[in-house]
Amino acid sequence: MEQGLNNPGPLTIFLVFTAGLLTSLGPCSLSLLPITIAYVGGTKNNKFKLISFSGGVIFSLITLGALSGFLGKIYGQLPSYYASLVALIAIIMGLNLLGILKFQLPNGPDLKFMEDKVPSIITPFVIGGAFGLASSPCITPVLATLLAWVSQAKNPAISIIFLFFFGLGQVTPLILAGATTENLKQFLELRKYSQIIPTLSGVFLVSLGILNLISNWI
Repeated sequence: MEQGLNNPGPLTIFLVFTAGLLTSLGPCSLSLLPITIAYVGGTKNNKFKLISFSGGVIFSLITLGALSGFLGKIYGQLPSYYASLVALIAIIMGLNLLGILKFQLPNGPDLKFMEDKVPSIITPFVIGGAFGLASSPCITPVLATLLAWVSQAKNPAISIIFLFFFGLGQVTPLILAGATTENLKQFLELRKYSQIIPTLSGVFLVSLGILNLISNWI
């Protein structure tokens, strides 16, 4: 993991992209998909709106990644226990996804409220950014763990790269579902299988955290 963080290769980037893609197929995100598609109008009717919204999601995640990288750089040499702290965050977030530790995470933003408050030309981008920041209960644990992890790189450029590909994975289902009504139906059919994604994500985060704790202690 340390090597992948400091010298990101195709495999690391692919894993980060896959994490974004899988979390976007969780039950929370798929439930929001019809509302989002209805808002952007699909690529057939309004390509600008869809691209702008997706760009807002990716931009907000890139911003979070840059901030994490800058914080790591500002603090310079991170204390030795920081890696263990990141591992604990992964375990806590994983237990939340598994339903063992229950605490409230933010829901998606109110589309109607923001549409009334923001100039129409930039509304899709701003709402997309809000979605990227607010995320959803299915995505937030994975995103929080990823941000804590990339801050260890102390390199904003690497953090931006990781969060760009995570965001790209996040918007891929949206872009594909917006292309045709048939694609949207196929994604919605995944809801009967999507319940397993938070569980798998939770198991992965807990396992990852425990393995990192063990590696830090021995």
